[in-house]
Amino acid sequence: MLRKIAEIIVVYRHALAVIAMFLLVLSGYGLTQLRFESDLSKQLPEDLEAVKDYFALQNEFNAGSSALIYVKIESTKSVVDVRDPRVIEAIYNLEQRLKEREYVTSTFSIADLCVQILGRLPRSIEEVNFVLNFLPPEAKNGLISGDYSSTLVIVEINRERNQETLIRVYNEITSDIEKSNFPDGVKVILTGDLGITYRILQMLQSDMNKTMAVAGAIVVFLLLYFYKSPVRMLIPLIPLIFGVVMTLGFMGLLGIPLDMATSTVGAMIIGMGIDYGVHITNRYYEERSRGRPPEEAAEEAITETGKALLGAALTTIAGFLALSISILPSLKRLSITLTMGLGLAAINAVIITPALAILEEEIRSLLFKKETRISISGSESKLAGLFRRWGWRIKKFPIGALILALIISIISLYGLSQVTTEVRLEKMIPRGIPEIEALTDIRSEFGGQDEIYILVRADDVRDPEIVRAILRFERAVEADSYYNNVFESESIADEVIEKYGFIPNSKDLIKEALKDSSLVSPDYSMTIIKFKGNFMGVTQEDFDRIMRYFEEEIEMSYFPAGTKVSLAGEAYLNYVLNNLVNSELSRISTIGTVIVVLVVFILFRKPSVSIAMIMPMFLGALWTIGYMGLTGIPFTQTLAGVVSMIVGLGVDYGMHITHRFMEEFREGNKTPIITTMESVGPSILVGALTTAGGFLALLSADLTAIHDFGKVLAVGIFASMFSAYLVTPAILQLEFGKKIGGGESEKD
Repeated sequence: MLRKIAEIIVVYRHALAVIAMFLLVLSGYGLTQLRFESDLSKQLPEDLEAVKDYFALQNEFNAGSSALIYVKIESTKSVVDVRDPRVIEAIYNLEQRLKEREYVTSTFSIADLCVQILGRLPRSIEEVNFVLNFLPPEAKNGLISGDYSSTLVIVEINRERNQETLIRVYNEITSDIEKSNFPDGVKVILTGDLGITYRILQMLQSDMNKTMAVAGAIVVFLLLYFYKSPVRMLIPLIPLIFGVVMTLGFMGLLGIPLDMATSTVGAMIIGMGIDYGVHITNRYYEERSRGRPPEEAAEEAITETGKALLGAALTTIAGFLALSISILPSLKRLSITLTMGLGLAAINAVIITPALAILEEEIRSLLFKKETRISISGSESKLAGLFRRWGWRIKKFPIGALILALIISIISLYGLSQVTTEVRLEKMIPRGIPEIEALTDIRSEFGGQDEIYILVRADDVRDPEIVRAILRFERAVEADSYYNNVFESESIADEVIEKYGFIPNSKDLIKEALKDSSLVSPDYSMTIIKFKGNFMGVTQEDFDRIMRYFEEEIEMSYFPAGTKVSLAGEAYLNYVLNNLVNSELSRISTIGTVIVVLVVFILFRKPSVSIAMIMPMFLGALWTIGYMGLTGIPFTQTLAGVVSMIVGLGVDYGMHITHRFMEEFREGNKTPIITTMESVGPSILVGALTTAGGFLALLSADLTAIHDFGKVLAVGIFASMFSAYLVTPAILQLEFGKKIGGGESEKD
């Protein structure tokens, strides 16, 4: 059947090329519809309680989205410190501009305090000191640094969380900062939720373009090196370009956004997709070197190599499809895009590559009036000679190869025990970025401005018993500040006590105290307890400990019957995501591996042959995770599906070796393992180098998560390739060696 399809492809290659061009034009329109997504809440399922609470927090209290404007003295030539009246005036001017923005709900700064206490802006540093002396020590430390070199403007924002609005809000606030006339020597940085999210979005856009360009350059260089011809290099490259453009275009048409995971898809498809074209091209030229005419060589390449490519594509796609079972939207989107991209790359390789190879020979014959051939894997190739000797070594010492694989696996098992997770968005940005450096300074100088919210629901939260329960909870948390990093809290209990000095039993009196409160919902069915501190700047282990502390405090707290209390906010979303990544990692990896194994056994049936194929994927995944543990690379939401991906990719190499070995074995070759390594080994190396090259292109990304993603996948490719060279031929030799009998020597 595959041969019949090959004949159709060769005969109707021109018509199929026209169809491909039409799809390419359609994809060009889709490219204009692509959008980027950097909202953390969109990385979690909408029906999750933590996500529902997060949106309730935003909708009812305009909470969970803020901007921190960090004002720091860089030079004391013109300004001594932030108490300088000119700095206070600039901050006041900035706030007035911000308050005119429809999305700014409130602002707070030292300028507000001066106006409240003095009735005007201060005229001297002494007047500023007078104002600061009214503040309790903890309030003063949360607003201005101990050496008076920096201060904060806290801006609460209520906006639509989409790409266009984010960019507009960031640019408008940045413009307001520039127009506020801060004195020379004063540096003002927009950071916090808004600044970090904008920076991530900006990096996503630049990283996608940069990594695709680098991946393309790496692939072009490798193809030029192996094919020695810029024209013949285009034969596997053009179908790949078609596949990448179609993938990104269809993403735009289907409304699939580019996020932390899917923004890598361009470089990944370049790296993985070139493998298909290389194998088809190499087999075509191998058949041409044997004297077959172009059409027959193309049919043979599609038929024989197509069998292995079909199996490799199916198993790789099976591994990627396992990501679709995840409850994390980002992994589902990655599954769809990679499956679509690989499918398009494989189809384009099978349909377009032979047509280009034949066309190139026809044009060359017309121009140069002679026939020339190319081969990178024939017997005359130095690379093929190296693999021929490697095949001889495996034939003589298969047990030694297995022992070497075992030693590497034992080391990797230790690394496996050291693996951690990290999902906080700010940790995805490298050090040295102004927004991150400002956050670090804020945490060290002001105790941190991260927020954790406790959402309290009841029929009427103004019930005196509920208010007392809120006060007890708040005081208990404050008492453990040394443990939970809380430095400030705010609740309706504080507002009631501020008015009366105590919590009255009268509901009417509480209603009077809370009539202008921003901490209760309009229908009084919800209220929040807000805690500020350094929660996100700590290690992942400490972050998890702090979040567990709040969960345990909620469980142990006493609230009246019918009251529902839950954690909410962006910090808590990060914690929930971290737990989901841990659970999804094992589930997706297990299911992905099972699916790939089943596909292999269904396609090839024979257990010993199937085991030879699938061992590289197991070892490749194990060695890669061991590498992550030994080098301290944590699992992120992007890397949660990496095991399933490596499993899907790693089986390809064992499949190509096994398929060629069985072909040679059936034809009566007395040294099938030597012939196999000589012919397929170079192709696997080229494919692995180009695939890893595409992944290594992600190292050029600025975002740490994408950088690590590329590094881990490249290691996975090399680990899978090396294990395929070691284990697959050793297993095949042990299984079929006695049936074959003797063979040629190394010299032969």
